[in-house]
Amino acid sequence: MGEVNMPRPTGSRRTKLTVAGAGVLLLSGLAFGPVAFGAAAPPKYPAADIHKPSPMPDRVILTPTTTPSTSQKVTWRAVADAESAQAEILEAPRALGEVAPAAGAVVNVKAAVSTPVNTTLGYASTYHTVEFTGLKPNTRYTYRVGDGTNWAEWSDFTTAAADLQPFSFIYYGDAQNYIDSAVPRVFRQAFADRPRAKMIVNAGDLIDSANSEEQWGQWYKAAGFIDSQVNNISIPGNHEYSGGLSAFWRPQFPYPDNGPGNPELKQTAYTVDYQGVRFIGLDSNVQGNPALMAAQATWLEGLLKDNPNRWTVVTFHHPVYSTTGTRNNPAVRDQWGPLLEKYGVDLVLQGHDHSYGRGNVATARKSVTVNNGVAYVVSVSGGKMYDLNNGENWTGNGAEVVSRSQNTQLYQLIDVEADHITFEARYANGEHHDGFVIRKNKAGERTVNEIRTPENTVGEQVTVDRTTVGTRGELKISAYGYDPDERVSVYLRKADDRDRGHGDDSIGVRAADELGRLTYTFRLPSRAKRGDTYVVYLDSANQKITSPVITVTR
Repeated sequence: MGEVNMPRPTGSRRTKLTVAGAGVLLLSGLAFGPVAFGAAAPPKYPAADIHKPSPMPDRVILTPTTTPSTSQKVTWRAVADAESAQAEILEAPRALGEVAPAAGAVVNVKAAVSTPVNTTLGYASTYHTVEFTGLKPNTRYTYRVGDGTNWAEWSDFTTAAADLQPFSFIYYGDAQNYIDSAVPRVFRQAFADRPRAKMIVNAGDLIDSANSEEQWGQWYKAAGFIDSQVNNISIPGNHEYSGGLSAFWRPQFPYPDNGPGNPELKQTAYTVDYQGVRFIGLDSNVQGNPALMAAQATWLEGLLKDNPNRWTVVTFHHPVYSTTGTRNNPAVRDQWGPLLEKYGVDLVLQGHDHSYGRGNVATARKSVTVNNGVAYVVSVSGGKMYDLNNGENWTGNGAEVVSRSQNTQLYQLIDVEADHITFEARYANGEHHDGFVIRKNKAGERTVNEIRTPENTVGEQVTVDRTTVGTRGELKISAYGYDPDERVSVYLRKADDRDRGHGDDSIGVRAADELGRLTYTFRLPSRAKRGDTYVVYLDSANQKITSPVITVTR
């Protein structure tokens, strides 16, 4: 085929023969393909064969402990008895294979728990869990799991830092459907974008049928090796329930047993503190049980009231504000919503609606591009989609939708810093959909800032304390959306010249605060006369915005 594309003289016999040969091959494929490849489609490979366990470990996944800087849990599946299931760990070496670890470097740890789960495919899947303890903070380790003879490959993880340090995590809404075909590219693209992510948050409905061995197998295959090196925080959705919680849940997700204390909520409501972020998982599937909802509300308030972490992320399945017209969760909104607002939770990550929605309570709005409220997000990573409504379950309940999307698969990248969090939602093909930056100062005050665009950094966005003022009177202006310490030039401009700026009065230069806010009080210049009309114009590197018209009255 390469010879076909090579430039040759027009009369080249060799070229003609090569092209002709290629044509014959192509036509042969079209004419005789059905015969060559068989008249009937091949049989479907049985799920029981695809997902059947063996002595070789698979479904290796990291789950966090309550002390992620000094310990780590690892769970895997294998045909192995409880006595032989084990792991080996050492500080990550520069090489393995022909380079043997130093004597005493490798520590062997016996599995603490081995749990068989009867499956729908006619065999048991046994999950083993080991906990590594006595680890060093912010240190890379290499480990493998097995039975002493049959080992998985070596994998690496890094323990959490002991205090607030920058890190990234990934958030997914429902995978649930098309797990074997459409979901893998989402998981892989997210990891390609954040290969050093420390955490993956799943907001429920990881699979469609709670006790399907085939679907759980597909879910693990979708992520592949990623789960073996990135910690996983998942909470159950309604599809993890079928006459009770999935039999797979606790054996494969041995989360901290530090929830409200109700047996039904064990390892479905739990909390983890990780490098300055308090992650809280709630089980919203018990909305019909007032006692379990109240127990979670009491527990949640305690975690929010006494929280030494700078940032707080809460995740559960059923949204406070739903993106679809047929969904509404008043029990979640009424019992948990006020606590999320009262204690200033930063991110609420949800699923269930198979579409994308992001917003905040309406009273938190400060400007066109800035609010200071809780950021509520609903997303979907799988291939099943629901239509958006007109936002009734947001606007009808005192909130607003800032961004929405339907018929799209998404993943979310969250980058945590000491003074800000950057959030971005991307489509399965890696393109940007939505984004914002949460800034927080030492007093705990917060602004949520939209990603800047040419359209949202101009126009009437400056607020004034009054629109009528006397000559030489004082005027207080406020504006948002700047970078911390961004320098802003303040001008008074004749209203009938607002687009040209001829003869502006320069009022001064001020710097935005650490949250990107600018507040400034000044006195009108002496040339301002009764009947004159002005706008305040703020000019900076990132914004060129104006106030409403101000009239001089006397």
